[in-house]
Amino acid sequence: MVTIIKNQLLKHLSRFTKNLSPEQISLSALRGSGELQDLTLDEELLTDLLELPGWVRLTSAKCNRASFRIQWTKLKTVPIVLNLDEVHIALEVCQEPRVMNPGAAGALPVPGKYSYIHKVIDGISVAVNHVQIDFNCEAFTSSVQISRVTVESRTPEGRKGDLRLTRIKSPDTGQLLIFKELEWQSARIEAKAHGAANANLPPLRLLLGNTHCRIVIKKRLSDCAVIGSRLAICPEPLAWALTDGQLRAMLACAVALAKPVQRATAAATRIKALRKIEEPREQISSRPATGERDILARMFAKHDVRETSYHLLAPRIDLHLCDDPGLGRSEKPSLSNGGALQVTLVSMQADLFPYHKASDDRRHWRGYREAATPHSQWLSQALSSFCTTLLDSLDPRPLTPSSKMSQPEKSEEPVSNGIKHKQTPTQHNASTAPSTNSTTASQASPTRTRILQQLGKLMTTCLVLRIDDFTVYKVSTGSKNRDAPRPLVSAEKATLPGDAGLLHAELTFFYYPGDVCFPVPAPKLYVQLSPVRISVDVNTVVWLGAFLPHVVPRGQDMDIEDAPPAYMDVRMEAIMPKLVLEAGPEHVSAQRDRPRELHLCTARATLTNVRESPRANSAGTRADLASILAALRRSAPPRDQFPCAVDDMDPIHEQFILHADNLDDIDRGTAMSPELLWRENRSVWCARVEPLWADFCGARATNYKPAPLLDATPLTAWLCFADDFSRIWIVARTCGLAGLQLNHYQMLFLMRQLERISEMTAWLAHDAERQPDAEDGTIVVGVVVPAVELTFVLPSNCPGQESSRDLDSVPLDSSSLQDLKMEHQTVSTLGASTPLEENCSSEATMAPSMMDRDSGVLATTSVEVYQPIPIEEPPPPSPGLSFGGFSSMRRGFTSLVTSIDSALTRDDTRSDAASTASSDSDRYVVVGLAAESPDDADMAFREFEHGRAASSSGVEVAAEVVERSSSPSDHSVTSSCRRRDVISTSTWRLNNIHIVHQSGGGRTCLRLAADDLKSDECNAIPWDEFQNRLKNKFSMRARAWLEPVVSESDELAPRNEPLVAARLVRTQLPRAPEDKGLAPFEELLEARIRDLSIALNMSTALALAELIEDEVVAPPMPLEVLIENVKLHLIEDRPTRSISSPPPQPLDIDLTTLRMTRDTAGVVRLGPPVSTPSTIASPATPQPQPELDEAREKIDRLNRENEELRKRLVTLARIAEDNRELRAKVEEASVLRQCVHSAQQEAASLLADKQELLEAMRILQEQISGGCRGKR
Repeated sequence: MVTIIKNQLLKHLSRFTKNLSPEQISLSALRGSGELQDLTLDEELLTDLLELPGWVRLTSAKCNRASFRIQWTKLKTVPIVLNLDEVHIALEVCQEPRVMNPGAAGALPVPGKYSYIHKVIDGISVAVNHVQIDFNCEAFTSSVQISRVTVESRTPEGRKGDLRLTRIKSPDTGQLLIFKELEWQSARIEAKAHGAANANLPPLRLLLGNTHCRIVIKKRLSDCAVIGSRLAICPEPLAWALTDGQLRAMLACAVALAKPVQRATAAATRIKALRKIEEPREQISSRPATGERDILARMFAKHDVRETSYHLLAPRIDLHLCDDPGLGRSEKPSLSNGGALQVTLVSMQADLFPYHKASDDRRHWRGYREAATPHSQWLSQALSSFCTTLLDSLDPRPLTPSSKMSQPEKSEEPVSNGIKHKQTPTQHNASTAPSTNSTTASQASPTRTRILQQLGKLMTTCLVLRIDDFTVYKVSTGSKNRDAPRPLVSAEKATLPGDAGLLHAELTFFYYPGDVCFPVPAPKLYVQLSPVRISVDVNTVVWLGAFLPHVVPRGQDMDIEDAPPAYMDVRMEAIMPKLVLEAGPEHVSAQRDRPRELHLCTARATLTNVRESPRANSAGTRADLASILAALRRSAPPRDQFPCAVDDMDPIHEQFILHADNLDDIDRGTAMSPELLWRENRSVWCARVEPLWADFCGARATNYKPAPLLDATPLTAWLCFADDFSRIWIVARTCGLAGLQLNHYQMLFLMRQLERISEMTAWLAHDAERQPDAEDGTIVVGVVVPAVELTFVLPSNCPGQESSRDLDSVPLDSSSLQDLKMEHQTVSTLGASTPLEENCSSEATMAPSMMDRDSGVLATTSVEVYQPIPIEEPPPPSPGLSFGGFSSMRRGFTSLVTSIDSALTRDDTRSDAASTASSDSDRYVVVGLAAESPDDADMAFREFEHGRAASSSGVEVAAEVVERSSSPSDHSVTSSCRRRDVISTSTWRLNNIHIVHQSGGGRTCLRLAADDLKSDECNAIPWDEFQNRLKNKFSMRARAWLEPVVSESDELAPRNEPLVAARLVRTQLPRAPEDKGLAPFEELLEARIRDLSIALNMSTALALAELIEDEVVAPPMPLEVLIENVKLHLIEDRPTRSISSPPPQPLDIDLTTLRMTRDTAGVVRLGPPVSTPSTIASPATPQPQPELDEAREKIDRLNRENEELRKRLVTLARIAEDNRELRAKVEEASVLRQCVHSAQQEAASLLADKQELLEAMRILQEQISGGCRGKR
């Protein structure tokens, strides 16, 4: 009996093994146990049977001992146990996708209907003591050692139990769910890169601890086919330490695998997607929830696998990055002994959905909150635009008279959690195309019908990355004074509820099932970052500047120099980020007004390379770029005049001009290809900061509350760069009036920060030069600021005056008053809705992101829930939210994203800038995020959610909003301290500011040009009253400010010589190769001031001199100042020392021409400007001037030619404007065509319904008439 069984077993196993003999098998039939020794498996057959990826091939598979145990009487409840001692596997990478062996299909019998034997096989448990996997590739070799591997059946809740409880069968769909768990105790991964470029790299070693893999397999009962699966990998907390050499080895391995994996995966994905899309969709009939059958149906629906997915659920990952001696280590003295950077990721979840249909929703994705991110809306709009463009390109048709019917453009469809939204035309067309083909065949062309059918098959591969919290710590060095690690980048968790993630990223690729060559949308990357705090640390930035270039190799090192740049639509958003500049060791605690930190904040920052629709009246469009370029041209001084020089670079790159005029499209040809419609250039990026404000924090004089530096102002920037990022051009513009205020100690703080930033940039440039084959990088930045108002806060000369005087104590200039008169009605309407109260306890400034730009009222929201942060705070509290001090946040968000989207309605003609100083945001946080509850049906996701909830603590739960105390310290900065110290102010205003910064080749140049320098003064005002009134004044002036309208003639006219111009040049000097440290440099500051008339009080002038006085003795900077036609009116307002002295008289100074210079020794020289011999000739002796007459003739001729060219330019500008209007009309016509197409489909559907109803009525009438005749 045993021999017969052994021979039968040998017969079956011989198909999978090599040289298997009966002596290798020991069997006990009655006890149900057996053992096999020294098994050598057939690697070619197993490669195909296991369906390994096409980029890998199995070359060897051996097992030294295998034993099994079968409990014959308990097969229904107890699994068969298979134990393997040691398994050795060898794999190799296939450079070309592997072709499956056609003979492998005959190795196994054709499976039939799911039966008892299949239940037994599916329930087998496997245990392996040790697994050794050797991996061979041309660029590297690696090995993986795994110990204590087990594969067991589990219940849906993840527990061990009866085998009958590890399966759920659907009585309605004929499908089965099988639950498995794969677990290993430890894993060791080692990789060694080899080759000429990577010969000296150290081996990469990674350790993994106890890891669980939850597996759900979905089978069809009719043929046992696997139709879906879900794999969730849940490792324990990981801690890895990696050097720069190991990171380079890891990158070399990844690059070597990239091409084979990409080619094989793309082909396999299309084949599997074709198989999935051809499978019929089982319809589950709705039945009343009674009986055991319906309980099973509900259980099956709860754990159902609607599509294949793979998940990584990591509770915590700690990465320690270290630098090895060499080029990856900076030469900065504090970093000469090396450094280490720690990165901590908490609750990281990565999801991969390889076979998702583009027209389907995502509500079944585990833990995915579709309503909590605007990515779905952006993706829907992109698909709609792609569908319209594709139809217009492949089947252009003129509008017919029948297309004038008006039908609703959008329809309702349910989305996640029962929420309904308007379905976009693309989704509607894609989802209804198969059903409407028969009804629209009479009206739609065959080409359009085939296009819609193909669009209905569009599939996506989506990778989703979510991180609940992450922290990047400042670099730690080997110094003796080791402090606790301080965060460099950390989450502002106090501003969000505990279940809100910090980072959400999605990468989506599009494809069609099967071998179909048809246009697809471009890949799309979306990243959303929740509030984070980023500190600027010199050591960390310099360490990263030396570490990262050494880790990331150049293109020629990775053999990808011939690869074209990736084409991808990218959109990145940062919600309420905060950049913090911290005081250094020079901080003097005895100075009450000395701040500890400077916070640069914004409500939302976006970066994208996708252009907005031309109909959108907002930043991000080509028209916005064209307006910025025109503003730069208008404000730029002539190239042959100061502050420009001959060798200066133009910030307006040719790529900007071509992109603004839509002349930089990529030629893809007319042949059918997936990239046919990837025509728009994606090398120009748009960055928007709406709005930007800055606060000083940590000063004892303000009770550690924020004090404003920069009032909120929107900023838009456009970027373009070379492929290797060696040359970067940036153009930017602020919208509206920018207001700043500064006192002496804040200026000292800024000066120390500028010194640190200067040192940081110098070390970055120095370390970049040390890299092999380093190229000189170039960056050019051009910025246009319409108007800047800078207020200097000075000590008052009249300390006894404390008065609540009217608003005139902070004077407005005449231009501001005129603007206010023009906008009186708007301001009155604003005052009616949100009055500017004088009561300091209720004073609050509305953030631009909270205010409707057009009406000046709050954006409506449905839920307003806020709760206080716990009272326990350190003595110098740091603002938890620091949202520019907008206490009106209490009226705020229903959800973080939707509220900001609804409130940031942009209007270029208005600026809702407001004061940013407040502390109410320190005590209140937003908790009303609109998001669905995570689906916790799967045990792995449920445990992961529990871990997230446990890690996110520190925010109290309150039923209502209650202030902690009514003490003055709980109010905004305008009233928190009730500072009664009297101050004086000096306000300076500049208009039409043009700033250009360029650096490259060891030389840095900064140019500034401005007009209309004006000044105002206030001799005495209490500090808190000044903050209160300045805020109200600036808020009204910002709303009343309008950008002047520029005519076509002024558009092309060159700018006159600026009234205020400056040029700062820093040049690096050569040094010996053996010298270490920073290279020496020389600096020169040049300035030109002309045609100004300034009136100042003498006390203000002296206070300004004290304000700019530095606390340290710095080496004097060489400078040269030329003053022309400047008049000073100095009013003596200081009290006289003697009663009998006459009243002081004003002092008038008229500087016709003055040149002031200072050398490196600090010697200041005053004198006339450098004169030429022609200018010092005596006017009494006239001399013949033939050269002058000839020059005048040339000038006249050039003027006439310039006038002619100017006329031609005006004509060209009009033509360009007409072209832009035509393009906008073409876009509008495309939208109308899409509406007409939708209306045609609706009409065709209605006609078909009408025909069916008429046919039904005819049949009913015939039946009725037939029945009547029968009765007769």
